[in-house]
Amino acid sequence: MLKLMRLEMKKYKLGGLLKGVIICNLAIMAMLSMIYFTDKSDSAETFASYHSLFETIGAFVRITFIIFASTIITRIIIDEYKNKTINLMFVYPISRKRIMAAKLTIVFLFTLITVLLSNVLLDGIVMLADRVYGFVPETLTTDMLTAQAFSVLLSSVAAAGISLIPLYFGMRKHSVPFTIVSAVLIASLISQTTNGFNLSQIIAIPVALCLIGILIAYITIRNVDTKDVA
Repeated sequence: MLKLMRLEMKKYKLGGLLKGVIICNLAIMAMLSMIYFTDKSDSAETFASYHSLFETIGAFVRITFIIFASTIITRIIIDEYKNKTINLMFVYPISRKRIMAAKLTIVFLFTLITVLLSNVLLDGIVMLADRVYGFVPETLTTDMLTAQAFSVLLSSVAAAGISLIPLYFGMRKHSVPFTIVSAVLIASLISQTTNGFNLSQIIAIPVALCLIGILIAYITIRNVDTKDVA
């Protein structure tokens, strides 16, 4: 499996995604800066406490990398089916299920790692900046950090599973637009904040969506031997 994953990453030059990840994190930092410096009403709500600030960062990160993951799905799976180049891979003396499992594992791990590290990085930058500028009118405690660490870990795993849901829509007609649009809608739905509340705060919802994404991946892998390439 690991060898197949390395071959897939080399084939699609996925190592080059690091530049995109960096750009995304810079864009999120820019968005937070714009909220703080340009819109005082949003700034007052977002920076009122560490909890609201961490929630805002988490929402930006989830939206960004769930959509990012959908572009990887289109690149390594949907495009392969659409252009029928997947046929070439399926003639190799390697199980189709192993090939598909390797592809989906790449997507899952990419989302898990980028969401986790981006949250840690951005939270860390914000905490360091607050020590200098004091823009959050609240004292950061060890209990807050512990709760945030647990939240980031859970959010990362959930986002990794959720990132697989667009696969279902993309595989229906081997459609790149369907894949990306569905990712945008799903990510926006669970991360949209209203009056300081978003659906991801109800733990059951991201966990359920994560399990749905994993189920979709399982069914895709299970059916890959019997489903013809249209």
